[in-house]
Amino acid sequence: MSKHILVINDKLDAGGAEIVMQTVVRHLAECGHHITVWAAAGSREQLRAKYPPSVHFRRYPFWDVMCRRFSPRWFYTRFCRVLFEKLLLRLRKWDCVVAFKEGESMLLASKLRARRKIGWVHTDYSVFHWTGYCFNDDAEAERQCLAGFDRICAVSETAASSLKATLGRLDNVRTVYSPVNYRSIEEKSMLVSPEKPAGKTLFVAVGRLTEVKRFDMLIDICSELSADFPLELRIVGGGELENELRAKLSRENISCVRLLGQKDNPYPYIACADWLVSASRSESYGLTVQEALILGVPVIASHCPAIRESLDERFGIVTENDRESLKAALRDVLSNKEKVLAYRRAIAKGFDKEALWDERLDNIQKLIEE
Repeated sequence: MSKHILVINDKLDAGGAEIVMQTVVRHLAECGHHITVWAAAGSREQLRAKYPPSVHFRRYPFWDVMCRRFSPRWFYTRFCRVLFEKLLLRLRKWDCVVAFKEGESMLLASKLRARRKIGWVHTDYSVFHWTGYCFNDDAEAERQCLAGFDRICAVSETAASSLKATLGRLDNVRTVYSPVNYRSIEEKSMLVSPEKPAGKTLFVAVGRLTEVKRFDMLIDICSELSADFPLELRIVGGGELENELRAKLSRENISCVRLLGQKDNPYPYIACADWLVSASRSESYGLTVQEALILGVPVIASHCPAIRESLDERFGIVTENDRESLKAALRDVLSNKEKVLAYRRAIAKGFDKEALWDERLDNIQKLIEE
């Protein structure tokens, strides 16, 4: 039976969480459900490019604009917030409300009327508990908010365990692995053919340019190793540290590293790599790792619980979570070129990419339709 489903997130299109949201929304729309998406950041162009035509989009909150404190506009925005959040938004009752990210999206969803409420957690709370400001740093208030949902979906066992360890007992938490559309990834990887550097080992790293990803450390490691080995590191992604990292490359005259910026389609750049490298201090799932394995590319990653959970060491190398361990692993594969072929053969023989898609998507559909 068709349902009216509201999906809430801070962005229409940004990173891994939004890719999963787009996948789930597309699947639910294809199943005949009526989908509305509320997001604080997004455009009609992104909606047309990333979502089915039947999906409705509303920017929320529309009154959240920059204005001088105690100005007429400031009072207007406060009036709108009270009117909408306390009254108008509560008049409608949805069949299902899905907060697709922790924090403000989940707080808003908790205030709405729905027959069923589901929240998604994409963060390792033990390392990056960023949502505290939404609840005045009151862990019990946040726990009670989450406890009011019918189901809290954590994208990994790591995320589920850290959530309960940080906030306390939550009986509605369930691990729900994100679906990864391996067919689409394979198709998109062939749309562009990036040129490989002749005679060099090519490392590729993908992700938002944030402190937790430790791209500055990875750049330093590759710069040091380039004195002894022919190599190139390409970093795909944008973010708040992009200007700082570009300045670092220029200031230190590092020529073996290229910042490629944000790419709507990162898969050709992953596919042409010898190794995908993750220096991240923390991950909630390790989506990029799965994408690399789908494309037959072995992985070198710093240890964190979610990486251990998502990367079988037949298909890649997990180092300790420190600079020297990661550097030693990169030095080892640069010294032993045959290793990349052995890992590629293992991926081709043993990695079950089909298990990442249909079964996971069906589980999410059943969860929402219950």
